[in-house]
Amino acid sequence: MKKLVIFDLDGTLTDTSVDIMDNLNLTLEKFGFPTITLKETVEFVGNGARKLVERALKGKKPENFEEILAYYNKSYNFCGSPKTYAYDGVTDLLKTLEKSGYMLVILSNKPQDGANEVVKKFFGDVNFSLVFGQREGVKPKPDGQAVKIILDTLGVLKEETLFVGDSDVDIKTAINAEVDNVAVLWGYRDKDVLINAGAKNFATVPDDIILFLNRK
Repeated sequence: MKKLVIFDLDGTLTDTSVDIMDNLNLTLEKFGFPTITLKETVEFVGNGARKLVERALKGKKPENFEEILAYYNKSYNFCGSPKTYAYDGVTDLLKTLEKSGYMLVILSNKPQDGANEVVKKFFGDVNFSLVFGQREGVKPKPDGQAVKIILDTLGVLKEETLFVGDSDVDIKTAINAEVDNVAVLWGYRDKDVLINAGAKNFATVPDDIILFLNRK
């Protein structure tokens, strides 16, 4: 029986792509690099801010990369997410799961400050056991280290855990952590990408996750 549901954030609970693009392009413009499109932004997200900025630079390796990364993080993490929105049905899903007694956790490769800001704005009335963003000393997804830390912190077993995400990175994270997963089809990746990553369970709408949990 499942006790814990771990959710990815970007592309799973919220569409943050336009705010990410806007702040990334502000950063690129400031440091004299070409801007990127929304399509490129969606393709580049998923492996954390460092990898996002590296991809946006398209092979360029400036000596001031750390300054560029820090500027982007500060710009995005505290932008207020004016163009971000929660996907239809996910707030009701979270509240239903909470009322049903499930522990809820967010695990994101977004830096911790940015994750906190988005969760506070869109899901402030949901009682998450943890909001786990990218942080120093912890390998980002798809490594399973963060999942292990979450399970140890909450005292939950692997077989009591479900991981829900929208990307190949999320599916590989669940596989690496040896926990069940559901891939959502309303996010940033096509179904073929998810299948190639190892996904076998899919949610077309948020309520499909409840149906999956009821079968377990």
